[in-house]
Amino acid sequence: MNKFLTIAMALAMSTLMFSCLQEKETDYEKQVKRDDQILADYVAQNGIDAEQSPAGYYYTRDVDIEDGVKFNDEDIIGIYYEMETLEGAFIESYDEADGAPIKFKYDREAQTLAPIAINSAVALAEEGETLTLYIPSYMAYSGYSYGQLISPYENLKVTVRFVKIYPEQEIAAIEDDKIQEYISQNELEGYEAIGEGMYRRIVEEGDMDSDASKNGNRVGFTYQLFQLGEEDPFSEVASNPVVTTLGASDNFDFINEGLKDLYDGAEVEVIAPSSAAYSATAQVLPRAIRQDYFDKGYLNTIVEPFEPILFKATIEGIQ
Repeated sequence: MNKFLTIAMALAMSTLMFSCLQEKETDYEKQVKRDDQILADYVAQNGIDAEQSPAGYYYTRDVDIEDGVKFNDEDIIGIYYEMETLEGAFIESYDEADGAPIKFKYDREAQTLAPIAINSAVALAEEGETLTLYIPSYMAYSGYSYGQLISPYENLKVTVRFVKIYPEQEIAAIEDDKIQEYISQNELEGYEAIGEGMYRRIVEEGDMDSDASKNGNRVGFTYQLFQLGEEDPFSEVASNPVVTTLGASDNFDFINEGLKDLYDGAEVEVIAPSSAAYSATAQVLPRAIRQDYFDKGYLNTIVEPFEPILFKATIEGIQ
Protein backbone atom coordinates (compact mmCIF):
# COMPACT_ATOMS: atom_id res chain seq x y z
CA MET A 1 0.00 0.00 0.00
CA ASN A 2 2.83 2.44 0.88
CA LYS A 3 4.36 1.87 -2.54
CA PHE A 4 1.20 3.00 -4.35
CA LEU A 5 0.83 6.01 -2.06
CA THR A 6 4.39 7.05 -2.84
CA ILE A 7 3.71 6.81 -6.58
CA ALA A 8 0.49 8.81 -6.26
CA MET A 9 2.23 11.52 -4.26
CA ALA A 10 5.07 11.67 -6.76
CA LEU A 11 2.62 12.08 -9.63
CA ALA A 12 0.81 14.88 -7.81
CA MET A 13 4.08 16.68 -7.07
CA SER A 14 5.26 16.29 -10.66
CA THR A 15 2.03 17.90 -11.89
CA LEU A 16 2.50 20.87 -9.57
CA MET A 17 6.14 21.30 -10.55
CA PHE A 18 5.76 20.69 -14.29
CA SER A 19 5.72 24.35 -15.31
CA CYS A 20 8.79 25.06 -13.17
CA LEU A 21 10.73 22.15 -14.65
CA GLN A 22 9.96 23.35 -18.17
CA GLU A 23 11.82 26.57 -17.41
CA LYS A 24 15.00 24.79 -16.26
CA GLU A 25 17.73 23.87 -18.73
CA THR A 26 18.97 20.30 -18.81
CA ASP A 27 22.71 19.59 -18.69
CA TYR A 28 22.53 18.59 -22.35
CA GLU A 29 20.89 21.89 -23.33
CA LYS A 30 23.58 23.79 -21.46
CA GLN A 31 26.28 21.80 -23.25
CA VAL A 32 24.68 22.53 -26.63
CA LYS A 33 24.67 26.25 -25.87
CA ARG A 34 28.31 26.20 -24.75
CA ASP A 35 29.44 24.24 -27.81
CA ASP A 36 27.44 26.39 -30.21
CA GLN A 37 29.02 29.54 -28.79
CA ILE A 38 32.53 28.05 -28.92
CA LEU A 39 32.06 27.03 -32.58
CA ALA A 40 30.54 30.38 -33.56
CA ASP A 41 33.44 32.25 -31.92
CA TYR A 42 36.05 29.97 -33.51
CA VAL A 43 34.65 30.40 -37.02
CA ALA A 44 34.36 34.18 -36.63
CA GLN A 45 37.77 34.72 -35.00
CA ASN A 46 39.57 32.63 -37.63
CA GLY A 47 37.75 34.24 -40.56
CA ILE A 48 36.42 30.91 -41.79
CA ASP A 49 33.77 31.20 -44.49
CA ALA A 50 31.72 28.27 -43.21
CA GLU A 51 28.07 27.37 -43.32
CA GLN A 52 26.22 26.04 -40.31
CA SER A 53 24.22 22.88 -40.83
CA PRO A 54 20.77 22.42 -39.26
CA ALA A 55 22.38 19.79 -36.99
CA GLY A 56 24.71 22.37 -35.45
CA TYR A 57 28.15 21.71 -36.99
CA TYR A 58 29.82 24.09 -39.45
CA TYR A 59 31.38 23.04 -42.75
CA THR A 60 33.40 24.31 -45.68
CA ARG A 61 33.50 22.67 -49.11
CA ASP A 62 37.21 22.47 -49.88
CA VAL A 63 36.88 20.44 -53.08
CA ASP A 64 33.68 21.09 -55.01
CA ILE A 65 32.60 18.68 -57.76
CA GLU A 66 30.22 20.37 -60.15
CA ASP A 67 27.27 18.13 -61.03
CA GLY A 68 28.74 15.36 -58.89
CA VAL A 69 27.03 12.14 -57.80
CA LYS A 70 25.02 12.49 -54.61
CA PHE A 71 24.95 9.77 -51.98
CA ASN A 72 21.86 7.68 -51.31
CA ASP A 73 20.76 5.54 -48.39
CA GLU A 74 22.56 2.17 -48.34
CA ASP A 75 25.43 3.41 -50.51
CA ILE A 76 28.76 1.89 -49.48
CA ILE A 77 31.05 4.89 -49.16
CA GLY A 78 34.84 5.07 -48.94
CA ILE A 79 36.52 8.01 -47.17
CA TYR A 80 39.89 9.39 -46.10
CA TYR A 81 40.07 11.84 -43.22
CA GLU A 82 42.12 13.89 -40.79
CA MET A 83 40.88 14.60 -37.26
CA GLU A 84 42.06 17.06 -34.62
CA THR A 85 40.58 18.97 -31.73
CA LEU A 86 39.34 22.50 -32.33
CA GLU A 87 42.46 23.67 -30.45
CA GLY A 88 44.68 21.87 -32.97
CA ALA A 89 45.67 18.72 -31.07
CA PHE A 90 46.13 15.90 -33.60
CA ILE A 91 43.96 12.78 -33.13
CA GLU A 92 44.33 10.66 -36.27
CA SER A 93 44.60 10.77 -40.05
CA TYR A 94 44.07 8.10 -42.67
CA ASP A 95 44.97 8.55 -46.37
CA GLU A 96 46.17 6.64 -49.44
CA ALA A 97 49.50 5.82 -47.82
CA ASP A 98 47.60 3.94 -45.09
CA GLY A 99 45.58 1.78 -47.46
CA ALA A 100 42.25 1.57 -49.21
CA PRO A 101 39.52 4.02 -48.13
CA ILE A 102 37.68 3.35 -44.89
CA LYS A 103 34.26 1.99 -45.77
CA PHE A 104 30.83 2.25 -44.22
CA LYS A 105 27.25 1.72 -45.35
CA TYR A 106 25.38 4.99 -45.27
CA ASP A 107 22.09 5.09 -43.40
CA ARG A 108 20.51 8.40 -42.38
CA GLU A 109 18.44 6.81 -39.62
CA ALA A 110 20.77 4.17 -38.18
CA GLN A 111 23.82 6.47 -37.88
CA THR A 112 26.34 3.95 -39.17
CA LEU A 113 29.39 6.16 -38.62
CA ALA A 114 30.85 7.86 -35.55
CA PRO A 115 31.36 10.77 -35.05
CA ILE A 116 27.72 11.33 -35.94
CA ALA A 117 28.48 14.65 -37.71
CA ILE A 118 30.42 12.82 -40.44
CA ASN A 119 27.43 10.54 -41.05
CA SER A 120 25.22 13.63 -41.21
CA ALA A 121 27.58 15.40 -43.61
CA VAL A 122 27.16 12.65 -46.21
CA ALA A 123 23.87 14.31 -47.16
CA LEU A 124 25.77 17.53 -47.96
CA ALA A 125 28.57 15.97 -49.99
CA GLU A 126 29.00 14.42 -53.42
CA GLU A 127 31.36 11.72 -54.60
CA GLY A 128 34.89 13.11 -54.88
CA GLU A 129 34.32 16.16 -52.69
CA THR A 130 36.22 17.20 -49.57
CA LEU A 131 34.51 18.87 -46.62
CA THR A 132 36.03 20.27 -43.45
CA LEU A 133 33.67 19.92 -40.50
CA TYR A 134 33.79 21.98 -37.30
CA ILE A 135 31.96 19.72 -34.90
CA PRO A 136 30.44 20.47 -31.48
CA SER A 137 30.91 17.74 -28.91
CA TYR A 138 27.23 16.82 -28.96
CA MET A 139 27.72 15.81 -32.63
CA ALA A 140 31.01 14.06 -31.85
CA TYR A 141 31.65 11.98 -28.71
CA SER A 142 29.77 14.06 -26.10
CA GLY A 143 31.07 12.96 -22.67
CA TYR A 144 33.02 9.95 -23.97
CA SER A 145 36.80 9.96 -23.44
CA TYR A 146 39.66 7.69 -24.43
CA GLY A 147 43.04 8.11 -22.76
CA GLN A 148 45.02 11.07 -24.11
CA LEU A 149 43.36 10.79 -27.51
CA ILE A 150 39.86 12.10 -26.77
CA SER A 151 38.75 14.25 -23.83
CA PRO A 152 35.14 14.56 -22.64
CA TYR A 153 33.06 17.15 -24.49
CA GLU A 154 35.76 17.72 -27.09
CA ASN A 155 34.93 19.90 -30.11
CA LEU A 156 36.53 18.67 -33.32
CA LYS A 157 37.83 19.74 -36.70
CA VAL A 158 37.61 16.91 -39.23
CA THR A 159 38.52 17.03 -42.92
CA VAL A 160 36.76 14.28 -44.88
CA ARG A 161 37.40 13.21 -48.46
CA PHE A 162 34.39 11.34 -49.82
CA VAL A 163 36.41 9.22 -52.24
CA LYS A 164 33.95 6.86 -53.90
CA ILE A 165 30.80 4.76 -53.89
CA TYR A 166 31.48 1.03 -53.94
CA PRO A 167 29.15 -1.28 -55.89
CA GLU A 168 28.28 -4.39 -53.88
CA GLN A 169 30.00 -6.64 -56.43
CA GLU A 170 33.25 -4.71 -55.94
CA ILE A 171 33.01 -5.17 -52.18
CA ALA A 172 32.43 -8.90 -52.71
CA ALA A 173 35.52 -9.10 -54.94
CA ILE A 174 37.66 -7.17 -52.42
CA GLU A 175 36.63 -9.49 -49.61
CA ASP A 176 37.21 -12.60 -51.71
CA ASP A 177 40.73 -11.36 -52.49
CA LYS A 178 41.34 -11.01 -48.74
CA ILE A 179 40.10 -14.55 -48.16
CA GLN A 180 42.26 -16.03 -50.92
CA GLU A 181 45.28 -14.11 -49.67
CA TYR A 182 44.70 -15.42 -46.13
CA ILE A 183 44.44 -19.02 -47.33
CA SER A 184 47.55 -18.66 -49.49
CA GLN A 185 49.73 -16.87 -46.94
CA ASN A 186 48.89 -19.42 -44.25
CA GLU A 187 49.34 -22.34 -46.69
CA LEU A 188 45.94 -23.74 -45.77
CA GLU A 189 44.55 -26.73 -47.61
CA GLY A 190 41.16 -28.36 -47.83
CA TYR A 191 38.95 -25.29 -48.12
CA GLU A 192 36.03 -25.75 -50.51
CA ALA A 193 33.54 -23.15 -51.71
CA ILE A 194 30.09 -23.32 -50.11
CA GLY A 195 27.22 -20.91 -50.42
CA GLU A 196 27.88 -17.44 -51.77
CA GLY A 197 31.47 -16.37 -51.15
CA MET A 198 32.02 -18.79 -48.25
CA TYR A 199 34.74 -21.42 -47.86
CA ARG A 200 34.79 -24.42 -45.52
CA ARG A 201 37.20 -27.12 -44.51
CA ILE A 202 36.39 -30.09 -42.33
CA VAL A 203 39.14 -30.61 -39.76
CA GLU A 204 37.59 -33.74 -38.17
CA GLU A 205 34.83 -35.78 -39.78
CA GLY A 206 33.22 -36.80 -36.47
CA ASP A 207 31.00 -39.87 -35.98
CA MET A 208 30.27 -40.94 -39.55
CA ASP A 209 27.81 -43.54 -38.26
CA SER A 210 25.51 -40.72 -37.09
CA ASP A 211 23.07 -38.87 -39.33
CA ALA A 212 24.52 -35.78 -41.01
CA SER A 213 23.00 -32.43 -40.09
CA LYS A 214 20.34 -30.92 -42.35
CA ASN A 215 17.90 -28.02 -42.32
CA GLY A 216 15.39 -28.41 -39.52
CA ASN A 217 17.78 -30.23 -37.19
CA ARG A 218 18.51 -28.84 -33.74
CA VAL A 219 22.29 -28.56 -33.75
CA GLY A 220 24.47 -27.89 -30.71
CA PHE A 221 27.95 -26.47 -31.19
CA THR A 222 30.85 -24.77 -29.44
CA TYR A 223 32.81 -22.18 -31.39
CA GLN A 224 35.37 -19.43 -31.78
CA LEU A 225 34.83 -16.36 -34.01
CA PHE A 226 37.65 -14.22 -35.39
CA GLN A 227 37.88 -11.25 -37.69
CA LEU A 228 39.93 -12.80 -40.47
CA GLY A 229 43.63 -12.44 -39.76
CA GLU A 230 43.23 -11.65 -36.06
CA GLU A 231 44.81 -13.98 -33.48
CA ASP A 232 42.29 -13.54 -30.69
CA PRO A 233 38.62 -14.50 -31.02
CA PHE A 234 36.08 -11.73 -30.49
CA SER A 235 33.48 -14.29 -29.39
CA GLU A 236 33.68 -17.89 -28.18
CA VAL A 237 31.74 -20.60 -26.38
CA ALA A 238 33.91 -23.44 -25.07
CA SER A 239 31.26 -25.25 -23.00
CA ASN A 240 27.46 -25.31 -22.67
CA PRO A 241 26.99 -25.53 -26.44
CA VAL A 242 24.89 -23.07 -28.38
CA VAL A 243 21.81 -24.78 -29.86
CA THR A 244 20.07 -23.55 -33.01
CA THR A 245 17.70 -24.82 -35.67
CA LEU A 246 19.70 -25.25 -38.84
CA GLY A 247 18.27 -23.23 -41.70
CA ALA A 248 16.41 -20.76 -39.47
CA SER A 249 16.05 -17.34 -41.06
CA ASP A 250 17.50 -15.52 -38.04
CA ASN A 251 20.78 -17.44 -38.21
CA PHE A 252 23.81 -16.01 -39.95
CA ASP A 253 24.39 -17.58 -43.36
CA PHE A 254 27.80 -18.86 -42.26
CA ILE A 255 26.04 -20.94 -39.58
CA ASN A 256 23.29 -22.31 -41.81
CA GLU A 257 25.72 -23.22 -44.59
CA GLY A 258 28.79 -23.99 -42.50
CA LEU A 259 27.13 -26.47 -40.13
CA LYS A 260 25.16 -28.35 -42.79
CA ASP A 261 26.02 -31.92 -43.85
CA LEU A 262 28.23 -32.56 -40.83
CA TYR A 263 28.37 -35.48 -38.39
CA ASP A 264 28.18 -35.35 -34.61
CA GLY A 265 31.61 -34.47 -33.23
CA ALA A 266 32.80 -32.88 -36.46
CA GLU A 267 35.24 -29.97 -36.31
CA VAL A 268 34.89 -27.36 -39.01
CA GLU A 269 36.32 -24.02 -40.10
CA VAL A 270 34.34 -21.55 -42.20
CA ILE A 271 35.62 -18.33 -43.77
CA ALA A 272 32.75 -16.03 -44.69
CA PRO A 273 32.47 -12.57 -46.25
CA SER A 274 30.59 -9.82 -44.45
CA SER A 275 27.51 -10.43 -46.62
CA ALA A 276 27.14 -13.83 -44.92
CA ALA A 277 28.10 -12.54 -41.47
CA TYR A 278 28.25 -9.06 -39.90
CA SER A 279 27.22 -6.96 -42.88
CA ALA A 280 25.48 -4.15 -40.97
CA THR A 281 28.27 -3.11 -38.60
CA ALA A 282 28.91 0.56 -37.87
CA GLN A 283 32.22 2.31 -38.55
CA VAL A 284 33.97 4.15 -35.71
CA LEU A 285 36.67 6.80 -36.09
CA PRO A 286 39.36 6.87 -34.97
CA ARG A 287 39.63 3.12 -35.39
CA ALA A 288 41.75 2.90 -32.23
CA ILE A 289 38.65 3.39 -30.07
CA ARG A 290 36.59 0.60 -31.65
CA GLN A 291 37.47 -1.99 -29.00
CA ASP A 292 36.59 0.45 -26.23
CA TYR A 293 33.30 1.31 -27.94
CA PHE A 294 32.52 -2.41 -28.10
CA ASP A 295 33.52 -3.00 -24.47
CA LYS A 296 31.23 -0.17 -23.36
CA GLY A 297 28.29 -1.62 -25.30
CA TYR A 298 28.08 1.08 -27.99
CA LEU A 299 28.63 -1.56 -30.71
CA ASN A 300 27.10 -5.01 -31.06
CA THR A 301 30.24 -6.48 -32.65
CA ILE A 302 33.93 -5.69 -32.79
CA VAL A 303 34.09 -6.73 -36.46
CA GLU A 304 34.70 -3.78 -38.76
CA PRO A 305 32.42 -3.17 -41.75
CA PHE A 306 33.08 -5.28 -44.85
CA GLU A 307 35.59 -7.60 -43.22
CA PRO A 308 35.49 -11.42 -43.56
CA ILE A 309 35.30 -13.64 -40.48
CA LEU A 310 36.72 -17.03 -39.50
CA PHE A 311 34.34 -19.39 -37.69
CA LYS A 312 35.72 -22.50 -35.92
CA ALA A 313 33.11 -24.89 -34.55
CA THR A 314 32.66 -28.35 -33.10
CA ILE A 315 29.33 -30.16 -33.46
CA GLU A 316 28.15 -31.20 -30.00
CA GLY A 317 24.87 -32.89 -30.87
CA ILE A 318 22.29 -33.23 -33.65
CA GLN A 319 18.57 -33.81 -33.07
